[in-house]
Amino acid sequence: MADDHVMLHCEPCEDCVSEVVQRVTGGRLRWDSSSSCSRYVFQACRGGWGVPPQDVRGLIIADEGTVALPVGGAHGIPLRLLRELYGLSVAEVAAARATGWAATPVEAAYLRSAAAAVGRGEDTDEFSGARPSASS
Repeated sequence: MADDHVMLHCEPCEDCVSEVVQRVTGGRLRWDSSSSCSRYVFQACRGGWGVPPQDVRGLIIADEGTVALPVGGAHGIPLRLLRELYGLSVAEVAAARATGWAATPVEAAYLRSAAAAVGRGEDTDEFSGARPSASS
């Protein structure tokens, strides 16, 4: 019987490469993350629609910073839009209304576009960002 050995490399080394990308694709938020290490022959990729998981979002924020957005009112991001996109509770939305929302630059552009569409009275179902359409 052969022994199988798996080396898990938990500390980044000089050969590790990580990339996170967030963009708007087809009117929806999209994120992708990849990591690889030539020394330990490791590669991992993941991605999805909507707001990225906290670990990926944290890397984006560390690299690109945040944009402070007003929430609610005539010039702020609509409460419903913020709640649906981020899955916030009513209490979290109330706190965001009081203090503003820290979005990544891509999220900020996306939210501003969606808020403008709401202001024009357009159907905003496409701005939920959480799921790809059936045509994807």
